Amino acid sequence: MTSPPAEPERRQLTEGLRELKDRTRLSLAGLAEQTPYSKSAWGRYLGGQVLPPREAVEVLCELAHEPAGRLVALWELADLAVSQRGAVELPEPGPDMEPEPEMPPAAAEATAAVRLRGRVAYAGVIALVLVSAAAIALLNHRWPGAATIPEASPTAPRCHGKSCAGESPDNMRCGNTPRDLSSRQAATGEQLAIRYSVGCGAAWARIWRSRIGDRIEVSAPGGPARTATVHDKYDAEGYLFTPMVAVTAGEVVRACLDPAAGGPQECFEGTVGP
Repeated sequence: MTSPPAEPERRQLTEGLRELKDRTRLSLAGLAEQTPYSKSAWGRYLGGQVLPPREAVEVLCELAHEPAGRLVALWELADLAVSQRGAVELPEPGPDMEPEPEMPPAAAEATAAVRLRGRVAYAGVIALVLVSAAAIALLNHRWPGAATIPEASPTAPRCHGKSCAGESPDNMRCGNTPRDLSSRQAATGEQLAIRYSVGCGAAWARIWRSRIGDRIEVSAPGGPARTATVHDKYDAEGYLFTPMVAVTAGEVVRACLDPAAGGPQECFEGTVGP
């Protein structure tokens, strides 16, 4: 297994994922059997070679019976760092890459300015986080009787109820601590589940171990059905979610699969608890 990445955010995330992997006592092959990700993919994630998908972080937390909040927060910081670096840094020419033509001085100066602005922006984000944390610590130290200033949660839901309808559970941060209302294995082998977020007041269906062409649908009383289709191998290799439907306690959520392999549509239901 390779050494962890140099970036502190990814290094902390990688170390956390390794700890969870050790806690599960599963080999890489064992992880591949119990998740939608291959043995080689887990090797890259745990070796720090690539940033794993957020869903891989969440599924490893589930296997280790670990609340996902801390590692998902680390993943978001690592993803931000990768995005900032990727926006301002160009790859070095490899053995199979043609070197780029030399830029005129004006273009070179403009490129350098873009890189500098990107680095300054990233440094500003980190500085703001550190200053905020220091200010809160100072206030609590000097005035211990004062009310604690609440910290903004990086994983707080971004919608609730009807405002979640039609939105992605991942983008709206509804998939951080979901409940499974119902799950099953389809006759054609796909794994299906109806998931529900109390904080978002919304439900959705997900599919994994799927086939290109599979189509899933989720519906709830009072709103339109939402669908998702497995378009390519990347959809088939991971989790695929439908957009969300707004739900309230006691309502029945229905999910259906139209399998690409043919055969009848398969449907199942789950009831929203309190």
